[in-house]
Amino acid sequence: MVDAQAALIEEMENLLDVMETLVVEKELRVTRSLLELLVWGTLKDLVAALANGGEEDDSD
Repeated sequence: MVDAQAALIEEMENLLDVMETLVVEKELRVTRSLLELLVWGTLKDLVAALANGGEEDDSD
């Protein structure tokens, strides 16, 4: 019985490690996508993007 409980606890720890890895990866993707927003660029780039309906403007 004790061996079965120990095995179950170990399996749960493994699942939690996998879940933590997935959460960290998701957080990194969300953070990266937020940092790529035009709002972090120049005001000129933001205004140009808004004027073009959200499309980036490459004319400088």
